[in-house]
Amino acid sequence: MADSLLGSLCREMGRLLSRRSQIQAQVSRCRDADLIGRLHGELDRCAERQAELRTVVRAWQGRPGLDPVGIAFLLELTRRTSLA
Repeated sequence: MADSLLGSLCREMGRLLSRRSQIQAQVSRCRDADLIGRLHGELDRCAERQAELRTVVRAWQGRPGLDPVGIAFLLELTRRTSLA
């Protein structure tokens, strides 16, 4: 189960990073102040979820039965601001 959970969290983190990149591109092209505000709100929610995942991964470090390479990879993803 730990491997499938770790894989799911890695995929979620990948989706978060991809969405953040999309939103940042949309903000730079947007002219509507209300929409820009909503996009910034979504960016904030993505950043909050990323921070939550980082906290979880740090708590998992060094625990027996969990793949240390997978944990390190997920931790690296949580430190990024984009997939680039």
